[in-house]
Amino acid sequence: MTTTCRLLCSVIFLTFVIARYEDKYDRSKMPWDLRPIDRFIGLWSLTGSNGRQRDLPPPSQIDYAINPIPKFGARAVNITHTYFDRNSVVRHDYGFMPVKNATRRDPRVHVAYLTTSSQGWSMMEQGQVKEGKMTFHLKQFMRRSFDVGNNNNLEVREFERQLELPDYNTMIMKVRIRAETAYDTESYTATYKRVY
Repeated sequence: MTTTCRLLCSVIFLTFVIARYEDKYDRSKMPWDLRPIDRFIGLWSLTGSNGRQRDLPPPSQIDYAINPIPKFGARAVNITHTYFDRNSVVRHDYGFMPVKNATRRDPRVHVAYLTTSSQGWSMMEQGQVKEGKMTFHLKQFMRRSFDVGNNNNLEVREFERQLELPDYNTMIMKVRIRAETAYDTESYTATYKRVY
């Protein structure tokens, strides 16, 4: 292991050890430029879903956190998706969600959803925040050379994700996928409750 790699691992470890768990969800510490999505901050647990969901099912748990807060540079919400199968973790997606606030020239609030899966793919989604709803469309799906999909043949062509909060403790995620799989199209609605 190189010295640079050891140093990077030590910094990341210390960041997580020193930071308090509650700080991840303390919206009072949220930078002003992330305020349009502050209601989504929290740990969310899947309570139910319906629809076709074979290759890209809904995460069992979604974590939107603001810790660590960067002292400089671009700020973003940290994303962690966790997938369980009989109480054991089968997959993680990690990423971040940067926000570009409205300006005089462009009154829209733009947001991106950038994730990398432990099963070998990365997704880049772009969208907007409007009236408490976030809507994303796939911009790029990048396959890797290891364990992608059930038959190692997943190729996503279209992906739409919508997140909305009907109340403070409930989040609904609607997903529509068109992929080159056995089913071709998947579509589902998943409901989450706020854990923290």
